[in-house]
Amino acid sequence: MSKKEIIIESAIKLFGTKGFEGTSVREIAADAKVNVAMINYYFGSKEKLFEEVVEYRASVLKGIFSELINNKTLTPIEKIDVIIDHTIERKFSNTQFHHLLHRELSLEHRPQLRDAISNILLRNMNLVKTIIKNGIKDGVFKQVDIELTLTTMLGSIHYLLTSETMCRKILGKKEGFDPFKNKQLKKRVGDHIKQLMRSHLLKNKK
Repeated sequence: MSKKEIIIESAIKLFGTKGFEGTSVREIAADAKVNVAMINYYFGSKEKLFEEVVEYRASVLKGIFSELINNKTLTPIEKIDVIIDHTIERKFSNTQFHHLLHRELSLEHRPQLRDAISNILLRNMNLVKTIIKNGIKDGVFKQVDIELTLTTMLGSIHYLLTSETMCRKILGKKEGFDPFKNKQLKKRVGDHIKQLMRSHLLKNKK
């Protein structure tokens, strides 16, 4: 792993646990075992570092989704299944960072950072849109509202995992239940979203 990647990994951990405002460049440097000058050299500012963190994490999904578009062995709905699995895995594996990400998207006092984050995320969403469009063109999917289909699929996952307390109350679980570490819940969410997308997207066979 390069020094730059080590810094990014430290930033993901600290931003996720302490938030953007609560994390200093000095703390990231100490965790990554580098000096502040090196962080300034690679990123220039804390805002740019955060942007690079989002880019770093999004690039993994970008590669997966790009390959799915050209994959001839999977059906359109199987491609949607892969997207759901990867999205849920990432939401469950680094929930605090995703909370921070969506909080930054809702704030007005860092508009440049907000716009940069949204553009990075939108790039991946556009790849998923292409997969749905291809499914419609191939006659496998219904003529659906693609943008709202995406928000239904991704929004359902996000809403449930926005708050540990809220998630417990929605599911009727007692104090001490940790939804983000529960494998049964992860599978339950995945199965539900896949079933939902099958009902919504697939044409009825005559």
